Amino acid sequence: MGVSTRLRKLILASAVLCVISHAQPILTISQKTFHVRGKILDSYTAIVGAEVKFEGSSTTETVSSDSRGIYRVELPVGTYSMTVTKGSAYYKRPLFRVSSPKTIILDVTLSRLVRSCDPGGMLVTRPDGTTETKTVGTPDDLRDECGGWDRFPIFSGEGGSFELFIRYDSRLRRDSERIYNSGFRNPVLFAFNLFTLTADHVTYDLASRTLLATGNVITTNGSAGSAHANSMKFRIANDSVLRLR
Repeated sequence: MGVSTRLRKLILASAVLCVISHAQPILTISQKTFHVRGKILDSYTAIVGAEVKFEGSSTTETVSSDSRGIYRVELPVGTYSMTVTKGSAYYKRPLFRVSSPKTIILDVTLSRLVRSCDPGGMLVTRPDGTTETKTVGTPDDLRDECGGWDRFPIFSGEGGSFELFIRYDSRLRRDSERIYNSGFRNPVLFAFNLFTLTADHVTYDLASRTLLATGNVITTNGSAGSAHANSMKFRIANDSVLRLR
């Protein structure tokens, strides 16, 4: 074998090694994952066999809660929505983003309490268990009385948008404020990106994007820890929820 032939082979081998060495970091980055786990509850009782589905732009994963109501899944970093179903109970968490490998906690309390909501003569159950019949007009009036959920788009500083999700048992609309109340079984649920809050009462101002939560307030922000208080105040800023007090 001549010198020129050996030289050409060495040059070719060096080029292949160079391509591999440059391609390897790209492969590693694309395979970054995060771990998500949590518990599925129904009024503080673990739900077995709930279907937990995560949908991303390129990945969909479905797992089930175990005998303790716990689910676990590993996902590529990115943006996802989360759906939980068990029989007639249903929950959907709006888009959230995870941009680095980490472990996050997303617990879910499913609501199974169904109240009769007939616009012609709605039967409303009071907290003491007694009932009364009310006539309701528009769909918004109906949700004020018998509960539901509100969704508000929030644009982040990166040009994308998240959705604020609020589930409640009754609501009062007053100018830019929305006052949400819990029922005798279900707390008000407030979810935005990785932030979750439950409380007896939540007042949200659409103009200032501030919320005041009172009564049995529990918050998590995707981490293993949680905060408990009788009153907390927050403000939504881009894709985060900042505590004011």
